[in-house]
Amino acid sequence: MTSRILLCSYRGEAYLEEQLASIEGQTERNFRLLLSDDASPDRSFAIAEAAAARDARVTALRRDKGSGSAARHFLERLRDPAFFSAADVDDYYLFSDQDDCWHRDKLARQVRAMRAMERRYGSKVPLLLHCDLRVVSADGTEIAPSYVRYQKMSPARRRFCQLLVQNNVTGGAMIMNHALMRLLVAHPVPENAVMHDHWIALVAAAFGKIGFLDRALYDYRQHGDNVLGAKKGGALSEMKRRLGLSGESLKEMNEKSGAAYRALFLQAEEFRRQYGKELPAEAKKTLDDFLALQHKTRLGKAVGILRGGFTFNLPHRTLGELLFL
Repeated sequence: MTSRILLCSYRGEAYLEEQLASIEGQTERNFRLLLSDDASPDRSFAIAEAAAARDARVTALRRDKGSGSAARHFLERLRDPAFFSAADVDDYYLFSDQDDCWHRDKLARQVRAMRAMERRYGSKVPLLLHCDLRVVSADGTEIAPSYVRYQKMSPARRRFCQLLVQNNVTGGAMIMNHALMRLLVAHPVPENAVMHDHWIALVAAAFGKIGFLDRALYDYRQHGDNVLGAKKGGALSEMKRRLGLSGESLKEMNEKSGAAYRALFLQAEEFRRQYGKELPAEAKKTLDDFLALQHKTRLGKAVGILRGGFTFNLPHRTLGELLFL
């Protein structure tokens, strides 16, 4: 069994060397790291090449043309033979962001937890396991010991209906088994994935199982160039934003909410196109019910959300959903 790690970089020179050192220093030594650079104009690929020169476990590749987004970069590269091999049925797969810093036991703990999941459910079941993370500033100072609690997330909410509207799986926190990877690469790269981790979580929820390891296993660095950052969750601040009391007008909030829900529906439509014929009956009905919401009246949407379980993890978030969907 080998753990295969995919690190996608773009303009990552500021923190990439520290992240590579944290991966190379893992207590679990049996891994292969594919570092794919997205045509960065800085020293990112030179740093990757240096890592490959000093460590035979590292492979460095560079795209001639940028992919356009982090999500697409990950989803395209996970199909690369340097990362996924159909013959290696015992391998596990992980993602890494360029600006994080792994704790020395991250890989070892996630491998043990995934093995336990496979003993419970069987290795032929598509499995995804994700962990908590520590939120830190650009210089590594702790902001919050738990990203999950800082964001007020609910990892226990792993049903397909819940993940259609609210993802709680972070890409750098995931480990996937071969059965899940095989299911992912059997289909085209999605054109309308909200994010790569959200898409993969939907596949895992629809066809397999999702687990959570309640332990922070890496540092999630906050700086000015984060693709997605961590914002402290709170009922009062979130309701202010929803009601246009935080500096944004109600019109701006409506536009933002509308764009977010359109993206969710586009993702769901793509999911039905790609996986509809093989979805289990219950998941297929859930997906159809969710997509039907966009054609209902305000009252019909509210009823459909509550009946279908397409709710958020906290009452005030669900209230915002009912108001703005």
